[in-house]
Amino acid sequence: MSGYRRRTAALSGTEVAVRRGRPDRRRGRFVVRFAAAGSDVERLAAAFDYARGAASRRHPDPAEASRVVESVVSALVTAGDRLLELQAREPLSAGRSRQ
Repeated sequence: MSGYRRRTAALSGTEVAVRRGRPDRRRGRFVVRFAAAGSDVERLAAAFDYARGAASRRHPDPAEASRVVESVVSALVTAGDRLLELQAREPLSAGRSRQ
């Protein structure tokens, strides 16, 4: 049916509404969710869900996709380690000083 509408529109001289592709729609939803996030954790969750959705799709070059995923996983683990190191430096009780 869509081909019929496109041919008819082309013959009549009217513009055809071009539908955005899946990558554009996914990116648009991600941008809205990321902008609405109120905390670092929400922004991280939005970015992770966006990347997870992209990784779950079939890729024309699976080896390259695998390398990208491994790079991201490594960066996430490194970031997690760094955040845990920062937490370890925090005093156990804010009201008491260490002696």
